[in-house]
Amino acid sequence: MKAAVVLLFCVGVGVFARPQEVVEDVPEEETPVEVEEEEAPTAAHVPILVDIREPIANGAYSFRIEQGDGISRSESAAATGPLGEMETVGEYTFTHPDGTLHHLRYTAGVGGFLPESDMLPTPHPLEPWHLEQIAFAEEQKRLQAESESANEEESGDEANGEEA
Repeated sequence: MKAAVVLLFCVGVGVFARPQEVVEDVPEEETPVEVEEEEAPTAAHVPILVDIREPIANGAYSFRIEQGDGISRSESAAATGPLGEMETVGEYTFTHPDGTLHHLRYTAGVGGFLPESDMLPTPHPLEPWHLEQIAFAEEQKRLQAESESANEEESGDEANGEEA
């Protein structure tokens, strides 16, 4: 009974809460605002010259795509090794806006992503003093390892001497 009263009350409130008169949409005064808009360059249609996709058994695949603007990409992947890990080999080529050709070859698999390209940054060559510091550090590590192994041998000899 209480539910019926609450429902009747909600319906009544909804009916009385509706707008009583129709308000016509009055357009707001339009104030001209001058906005300089740059026209976005329209994208040109680039034809696909080559589109070869080859699904191969067991998740392996291969594809090659070449576009009319000089962009090309190819990739293939297959299971390798005794555990059947996937290894991907691919490459892509495009031209930078300054006209420089960008070509990158890559492999990806258990060893990670390994790109090869003339466009990739390379580390600065080591100076002679860098090489001297590296050799010094390696010598220090070697001496420390020898010292630790000698200490372990002495500890082992003392323990063996006490038991006898």
